[in-house]
Amino acid sequence: MSLRFCSLASGSRGNCLYLSSENTTVIIDAGISLKRIERGLGKFGGGKINLLITHTHSDHVSGLASFVRKYSPSVYCFGGCYDKVKDIVMGGAEVTAFDGDFYLGDITVSPFRVSHDVPCVGYSFYNGGRKLSVMTDLGVFTQSQAKQIEGSDALFIESNYDEDILKRTDKYSQALKNRISSRYGHLSNSDSAKASLFAAESGCRAIMLGHLSQENNTPELALETTRKALNEAGYAIPVSVALQDRLSSVMEVT
Repeated sequence: MSLRFCSLASGSRGNCLYLSSENTTVIIDAGISLKRIERGLGKFGGGKINLLITHTHSDHVSGLASFVRKYSPSVYCFGGCYDKVKDIVMGGAEVTAFDGDFYLGDITVSPFRVSHDVPCVGYSFYNGGRKLSVMTDLGVFTQSQAKQIEGSDALFIESNYDEDILKRTDKYSQALKNRISSRYGHLSNSDSAKASLFAAESGCRAIMLGHLSQENNTPELALETTRKALNEAGYAIPVSVALQDRLSSVMEVT
């Protein structure tokens, strides 16, 4: 038994993630066009789709209505964003608000809160004794979140911005810079590296960085920061990066 994971798109302009086991297909967020979601799904196939929502910012739900109209998936979300999700799908699919762990076929889903400026969750997925965790859109990595991702075999984690680039840019107002770097904003490269190091210390065997800002980060900087932290601590585990405009590599936990 195993879990397969791939980012169909990840970044500040749209997010959609794919996860599957032997018998279950899960999509996490639908923040890209229906055409792009279908193109990504075409690489994997699969049966009935279960759609999980992390939160309702447009880069995570902009394609939700059109996807639901065509495929009528089962939709699951945190209670704090239930009403907004219901409004978006407009009766096109059943929406279930979760409060704790639940099952999707042969996958156990364990949601957990993350610190963002709207109600937002991360997820840990369990199948056959294996664990894969997904955590983006958080301004700070807390002890509570550390406990949730502890023991993950694979981790998809936000590495949104480089602190120096964000500080120097003249494209953003100071208010927006403050929002991004606040505890209710996004995770910096250095904080993502710290979280990745914690995951490695608890047994993680593969890490993928995601939700990179195209304005305040580069894939090279994100990878360099996390790889350096891991290498200095003696962890030689693979680290990859998910991009905005293409499918990522596949992480498979067996």
